[in-house]
Amino acid sequence: MESFTSPGSNMKIIDVSKPGFRTLVEAELVDSVAWLVRLRWFVGAGVLLGTWSMEALLGLRAPVGPLYAIGAGILGYNLAFYLVERKFTQTSAATIAFRRLSVWQAVLDWLAMIMLIHFSGGIESPMIFFFIFHIIIASIFFTPRTAFGFAILAAALLSGTAILEYYAILAHKPVVGFLDMPLYQNSLYIAAVLFFFTSTGLFSAYLATSIQKRLRERQEEIIRLSEGLQRATMRLQTLNDGARIINSTLDLPEVLQRLVKNTVDAMGVRACSIRLLNKERQILEPVAVNGLSQAYLNKGIIDAATNPVARRVLGGEVINIPDAPNSTLLQYPEEARQEGIRSIISAPLLGKSGPLGILRAYAIEPGRFSREDEAFLIAIAAQGSIAIENAMAYKAVEELDLAKSKFIRTVTHELRSPVSVVHSLLRTITTGYAGQVSDQQMDILSRASRRVAYLQKLIDDLLDLAVGKADFWKSEDYEPIDIKAVVNKVVKRFEVLSQEKRLSLEFLDETNAGRARVLATQDGMDRIINNLVSNAVKYTPSGGCVTTKLSIAADKVRLMVEDTGIGIPEDAVDHLFEEFYRAPNARNVEREGTGLGLTIARDLVIRFGGSIQVERLQGAGSRFTVTLPVAAES
Repeated sequence: MESFTSPGSNMKIIDVSKPGFRTLVEAELVDSVAWLVRLRWFVGAGVLLGTWSMEALLGLRAPVGPLYAIGAGILGYNLAFYLVERKFTQTSAATIAFRRLSVWQAVLDWLAMIMLIHFSGGIESPMIFFFIFHIIIASIFFTPRTAFGFAILAAALLSGTAILEYYAILAHKPVVGFLDMPLYQNSLYIAAVLFFFTSTGLFSAYLATSIQKRLRERQEEIIRLSEGLQRATMRLQTLNDGARIINSTLDLPEVLQRLVKNTVDAMGVRACSIRLLNKERQILEPVAVNGLSQAYLNKGIIDAATNPVARRVLGGEVINIPDAPNSTLLQYPEEARQEGIRSIISAPLLGKSGPLGILRAYAIEPGRFSREDEAFLIAIAAQGSIAIENAMAYKAVEELDLAKSKFIRTVTHELRSPVSVVHSLLRTITTGYAGQVSDQQMDILSRASRRVAYLQKLIDDLLDLAVGKADFWKSEDYEPIDIKAVVNKVVKRFEVLSQEKRLSLEFLDETNAGRARVLATQDGMDRIINNLVSNAVKYTPSGGCVTTKLSIAADKVRLMVEDTGIGIPEDAVDHLFEEFYRAPNARNVEREGTGLGLTIARDLVIRFGGSIQVERLQGAGSRFTVTLPVAAES
């Protein structure tokens, strides 16, 4: 799986089009292949142990030679599967390779199963219904049609074995001492066993495939939501970068060049260009280009008055051309075909005195641009206009930040509801309210539930982050907050977890009964302290100590959270408060994490007029110190 960093940030965006990327469903297949290899070790050993016990402990007589050979054969071919699976995993083999491996596993397992049944009594064998487990496993690995095919195959194999033994075509291998009378030539018994086995197998396949289908639908929905959130996040980052670029330099060519490059990266398109009206306001001249050849740029002049697209765009329209080479709107359709351009979208650059030029994006796919792309390109064009007319810079940036914040709040709110529903449905199944599920199914459901819970936390963190970035907090009503009461509440919140980890959790009040009040919001202060104490407890090993100290000095309230945990690598200290960043040793302790907690805590502290610092302690551990102004008595 490959990733790249969005311009001007440390946020990595996963490129799902690159080789090696796996969807949740494909990753589940890879995990299931490895799980089945691990399970088969116990099966092979169980066959050997069961054969020995049947003769040595139960006094039954059976063809133990073939049974021992089958058990050893299972272990032998499982060793081969283990080596192949390890090689595929280490080399990040394509999903199709794992799918083929699962087919070979099923084929050999079913051959081994029918041989075990034959050499342990055929239709009289107590192992017949072990086939049901194989049918359920096939339902997990394969499509419903294939799973039902395997169920029918199991019935056919068992029926064939029974018929061949019934007519003495195949020698009957009974387990002597297991049954008082032979049943393999009792036609009524054979018919009953085959009927119940076939109906049970088909019904098991139906149940397993139905559950698996619903799970895959939920997983695919989560993938779609995740990809949408990823695209929205990157585009928001681009909008934010554009605002920062405008304020960082007055060099117009540099600003516009970076603007078109960021647009290409954020939209995932072939190229982007900005054309501005010349002094006579007649000709549109290219001033910033990314991704177009010089030959295409030299195709000819674009007259603002006669070019059909230019005339409408400069009039304020957004023109989306889904099939550029065959469009009657384009002045140079053949040149677009030669350049490999199939769709074009154009947005106006408008200043307070009138149109300034055109921002245009190009794609190699027909019909590439949507309404969402139109809205995004309009926002980028607004940034270009700001850079061109510096007099409108501050007002335009403020409006752009508001649009950006509304956008992320809308996206995350839209994501929160379906993710919550998926999480609730998974919990309904895992808690047993939807009926009994097997251990294997429970394992899959639990893993899916944990991933959805992580996505829910990411959405909540993004909402909190969006509020801080959007300046919505300026309308909040601050009040004097008793910080000691908040610390007490947070510390008590983690007492049970600390006891389970055998941690020493202390709160030292060094205010000398002073009024430790700060001007803030109750939720904001709780979020700051909860984040710091939570991290300390999470990353402190058993037997360690987490200490929270509160003091007042020079009209400042100082809150310190110190731990004896895993510490912070030296090269990670400068990045701790960056969005989506997690120190390497923290990722080793806990794989899942949004990397937004400390960013949100820092934003809240700054919002309340304070500061936050982090220190690496000698040996191990860390210390976070929050300093806030004491609230005035009035």
